Amino acid sequence: MIKEYAGTILDEISQALKDMDYDVLWKMVAEIHGANRIFFHSVGRPAINMKNFAMYLKHFGYRHHIIGDATCPAIKPGDLLFIVSGTGETETSVRMAQKCKEIGDIKILLATAAKKSTLGDLADLTIRFDCPLPGVDSSVESVQPIGSLFDQCVIYGLDWALRVCVQHRLGRKNGAGPMHSNLE
Repeated sequence: MIKEYAGTILDEISQALKDMDYDVLWKMVAEIHGANRIFFHSVGRPAINMKNFAMYLKHFGYRHHIIGDATCPAIKPGDLLFIVSGTGETETSVRMAQKCKEIGDIKILLATAAKKSTLGDLADLTIRFDCPLPGVDSSVESVQPIGSLFDQCVIYGLDWALRVCVQHRLGRKNGAGPMHSNLE
């Protein structure tokens, strides 16, 4: 059964990412590079994929925190909040983005499937993946369970495309960085 759908799923991912805005990716790289610290927030399955990207930033020497972890400090001016929300309406993420606007001088980056959303209005930069989700318009149809295509786009759009842009900016050709774990 998987063999029957593998090509279809790869085609879906390709369609969902074909119009990804690489100019926005490069602007995100600049914001990540210039931030004092990077804070990440997402819920559900996309949070797992987002953490993969965050781990690579740590390998490259960037200071990052996952919101909700026991060691996460207070966010302050000069920091960056990176949110992954398929609908752009995740209530906890909206409240966090609003709080960052109140604090001031905190950049907000968003990865979403929504063309228009509350988080999109609050974000300084938004990368959009054309994926079907409840309440989200998409030109791509999917044979996969709900949200699966968005989850895959978070992996390919952030963990691949955005990470490659960061590596390029740092002059690194592979995924290893100076902070890669050495206690394996």
